[in-house]
Amino acid sequence: MIFFISYQLGEVEVSNLTIIICAIFSSFTFIAVGISSYKLYKSLINKDDSES
Repeated sequence: MIFFISYQLGEVEVSNLTIIICAIFSSFTFIAVGISSYKLYKSLINKDDSES
């Protein structure tokens, strides 16, 4: 059985399920931006190597 705990954030009560879902979405976004930035940086390095 899953127990939902509510956290008081000012005047708003937020359940732990909402916090977990927000953490998953934000970590997915962080990883996606990291992979995209890494691929962009890698493509810039590869272009410089081929021109010289």
